[in-house]
Amino acid sequence: MHKYDTLIIGAGPAGYELAGLLAEGGKQVCLIEKIEQRVGGTCLIEGCVPAKHFLESASYMAKASHFETCGVEMELKHFEIEKLKSSTQSLIEQMRGGILSTLKRHKVEIRYGTASFLDAQTIVLAESSEHLTAEQIIIATGSRHRDHPTMPLVEGKILSSREVFEIDRILKSVLVIGAGAIGCEFASFFHAMGAEVTLAEYTKAILPIEEADLSRTLKRELERKGIVVHVDAEVTSHTVTAQGVDIQMRVGKKELEGSYEMILIAVGREPNTASLALEKAGVESERGFVSVDAQYQSVSNPHIYAIGDVVATPALAHVAYYEAKRLSRILLGQSAMEPGPIFPSVTFSTPQVASIGASEASLKAEGRAAKSKKIFFKSNAKAKIKGDDSGFVKVIYDAESEMILGAAIIGNDATELIHLFLIAITKQVTLGEIREMIFAHPTLSELLGEL
Repeated sequence: MHKYDTLIIGAGPAGYELAGLLAEGGKQVCLIEKIEQRVGGTCLIEGCVPAKHFLESASYMAKASHFETCGVEMELKHFEIEKLKSSTQSLIEQMRGGILSTLKRHKVEIRYGTASFLDAQTIVLAESSEHLTAEQIIIATGSRHRDHPTMPLVEGKILSSREVFEIDRILKSVLVIGAGAIGCEFASFFHAMGAEVTLAEYTKAILPIEEADLSRTLKRELERKGIVVHVDAEVTSHTVTAQGVDIQMRVGKKELEGSYEMILIAVGREPNTASLALEKAGVESERGFVSVDAQYQSVSNPHIYAIGDVVATPALAHVAYYEAKRLSRILLGQSAMEPGPIFPSVTFSTPQVASIGASEASLKAEGRAAKSKKIFFKSNAKAKIKGDDSGFVKVIYDAESEMILGAAIIGNDATELIHLFLIAITKQVTLGEIREMIFAHPTLSELLGEL
């Protein structure tokens, strides 16, 4: 039996961040992951990092026609997918190396194997049958692809966001099912690569968690680029063929048919806890999410904590990092950070979408007197210079004090600009104070001075 101060199951953003912080604080920490190649978690291996690397490359293809009008001879006649895959893998290995180096520097012990609970304070590794125990065990096993209810994955034909990075050719046609952040991002990627793309969303709006005007604007911009967008849509039947997949789809009250070389399933993710045998540790869960209190402690086993995608907070890497930092302070007996601060929501589609803080709909539901103001990128010289002046910046503020309560952006570098509002809302800056600031010209940021 190996005994530690703290055992952490899962070496994704939540797990490796927490392990380093606790070890730095003097705890004897053991971090468990299935294999070394999984260190970094979904975010590094098949999520944030590779997806954004693919999208960054695609963005140059999308802007090629603009810069040709500026005198740049692009001559982009084809795209070498194998080079993109190779550079993506190099990036992943580089980032993983940094994580492992940091853990080694902090003297975190890493054990590889499939972990499950044996009892309230004991973990067993399936491959070696080793038993590990600790005063505190943290579940940070992340999330996994949610299966489509009627369309199982088929190699090379029906893929999830995990297998999409294994594609070895430029596709001619793609159907993306699910128009959340992942679906919209990959629809943008495949379109930039030259595929005919259809994006189908079950609800009545794409990016359904965002404000209605952002959703409408993104739908319009995607359609303007040539992407077919269906909302209130459901695939009713499908047939896998030698060429791809034939489908029948209900869109509103209409019935449509289509044939696609590949289908990407992007209908969300679910907590990765099924194999942990939580019941043996007396750990309560609901729909796979570990039931915890405000301190991330299991409501049924005081020795167990959970953070990241396995708890019912937004399944975002930056939220997981924050929860790891906050829990480290709790376990080290330090002053705890505030629970649930505001954080940006970002989608790296083309154009980009980002939001933070309160929405107009939520404030209206609360009965709070609030106003909003929009400034469009079409008035901004830098947006035009960069070749994309679509979209707008919207600020939501208190009607009386002009205190900034929320913001939403669709357009050029929205995922970077949103952090100006993170600071403004956190530090309770008013719209009047923003107007008195001097922003450099020409920049995208100077739009804020016009609000």
